[in-house]
Amino acid sequence: MFAAALSLILANTIAVVDAPQVTEGPIKMKPSEIRAYNATLAPDHPNYIRCKRTLDTGSLVKKSTLCRTNQEWTRVEDKINVEAREMVETYQKGFTKGN
Repeated sequence: MFAAALSLILANTIAVVDAPQVTEGPIKMKPSEIRAYNATLAPDHPNYIRCKRTLDTGSLVKKSTLCRTNQEWTRVEDKINVEAREMVETYQKGFTKGN
């Protein structure tokens, strides 16, 4: 049992070690540094950096760019989904009680 757990841990560690190390995080990296970093990774790799551009609220031209790794995007999306589900369930309970 110990050997199986150890091999699982080593397998996960090796997958992470193969990726280049991010020294400052995607937020502080320039677009050219992100392209160079992503050149060695597959787009579905957990450490691949994706950037999303959004329009700033109240502005027709100002845009913001937010860059995160696939792993970070997944974590944020999961957290948002959990919070939304909890909110819907809370409101559903309130309406069924006649409030």
